[in-house]
Amino acid sequence: MRVLILTGGDFDRKFASDYIKTWKPDQVITADRGLLYARELGICPDVMLGDFDSCNRDVLEEFSQGDKILVPCEKDDTDTGLAMEKAVKSGAEEILLVGGTGTRMDHVLGNIGQLFYAARCGVRAELIDAHNRMRVLDYDSSILKKELFGNYVSLIPMYEAKGVTLHGFKYPLHEDTLVFHESWGISNELEAEEGRISYREGRLILIESKD
Repeated sequence: MRVLILTGGDFDRKFASDYIKTWKPDQVITADRGLLYARELGICPDVMLGDFDSCNRDVLEEFSQGDKILVPCEKDDTDTGLAMEKAVKSGAEEILLVGGTGTRMDHVLGNIGQLFYAARCGVRAELIDAHNRMRVLDYDSSILKKELFGNYVSLIPMYEAKGVTLHGFKYPLHEDTLVFHESWGISNELEAEEGRISYREGRLILIESKD
């Protein structure tokens, strides 16, 4: 099952509309201000969740269908975190998070953390905006040139990843260690039609960037 989560960060309407139509979600969850984005896209959410501190609760009344979950403003998780937990517990196999980047770097980092939560639960999750797509890699992964989101492929370890091997890339690696404070995993390029990425320990984020 594919679950789309719309949350309240930066939002490019045309990009989001085109990408979501191609992705074809089976279920839609909105987190707080994400409900406004759903309305703008003409999407009727299955679940509307949030404390609605950044979206007037009157907007809820415009939607006659779907589960409405109100949460307190003071809580132990963000609205996006609660939406991710809801998606995982509902049986999602893939999750697409739209609206998860923006000017609030604390929220952006927290949303990246949600990718790790999903990966720990065995669910593939992507965080995407008009310029970047990111996900947590399995220990043995592949990417296809024809499916790349942008020209640049970066690997960011959290905090360290050992035994990293890359095949099919402009800058290959063999049993190397990537560390968060070093930048040599950034701005690689895929040269072969298929690139292979493997590692033994730690966790890697894959970021595909257009510019």
